[in-house]
Amino acid sequence: MKKSRTVPPRPIGLLHARDARVGKRARESYPYAIGDRIAGDLTVIGHLARGRIGHLYQVWSARDWCTYTCKILSEENRENRSDVAAVRREAKILRHLRHPNIVRSFGEGEQDGLPFILMEYLEGASLFDVLEDQTKRQLVIEDALRTGVHLGSALYYMHRRGYLHLDLKPANLILRDQVPILIDMDAARHAGAPGRPSRRLGTAPYMAPEQVSREQLGEAADVYGLGALLYELLTGRWPFESVYEREDGDRYTTERQFPQVTGAMPPSPREFRPDITESLDRTVMTCLATDPAERFTSMHPLLLSLASELDEPVSLWPPGVRAERRQAPRD
Repeated sequence: MKKSRTVPPRPIGLLHARDARVGKRARESYPYAIGDRIAGDLTVIGHLARGRIGHLYQVWSARDWCTYTCKILSEENRENRSDVAAVRREAKILRHLRHPNIVRSFGEGEQDGLPFILMEYLEGASLFDVLEDQTKRQLVIEDALRTGVHLGSALYYMHRRGYLHLDLKPANLILRDQVPILIDMDAARHAGAPGRPSRRLGTAPYMAPEQVSREQLGEAADVYGLGALLYELLTGRWPFESVYEREDGDRYTTERQFPQVTGAMPPSPREFRPDITESLDRTVMTCLATDPAERFTSMHPLLLSLASELDEPVSLWPPGVRAERRQAPRD
């Protein structure tokens, strides 16, 4: 086994250094240094991020002659069976998903006994980074709607394939040509899996009440997560901002500490941004209903509701692109 060591992070190798704002947050040490090999033909060329259970590297594949993102389990989690299983489950789920708004997988393996996943390398900023650069941490309403439609389509596809994501948040969306790509499936599960989850899944401010209570989960949990994300994109706040502390939002450990399980509803988005339409306000608040049965029944009606808020359907497409409809040939 390779001797464990830590090295300071270095910005992306082949392309360009990340800006100082991102670099300030990436202060963690990384076990693999620039130039180290993973699984023989992969060379570490950049440190990307540290997640809950693993590190992300930019690697160069000598076999495929291209760059990938490599997510590898952290050494400190080697003996944690649930974390090992999470990486293997994420690799399995990604093998079954092919959607323009979901990160693609290109294989998996082991390095020093630690499982890893090879994924497409996404150069763009995360939605979290974009929000941090915005006035009041808010997006233009149309941009928030587009983001919601793209993410909703990815979730609609996942649900049809039988999977739930369960960890929707700005940091788990990377922008490629201004289009959000959903990443990080280590909390994902089979939809309708029997029994209660063994641990609480997700990130505190975006978790549905049934996630907090570790009840059986369905599509409604992701509907809530998308609603919580839309709330933040539109208002710059979490749904229960007055309760959660932005710098310490993951400190909640007992069920009673989570405001979404009390039955209370967050303030209306229109309280913080009056230019939000009443219909969009209702859509977001419907997503955040405490009772799963009172939310949208699936992603499909939610997508229709979001699309109806756009001035024209073509505003979903890039500027300058016109729709062309061809008549079916006559007999």
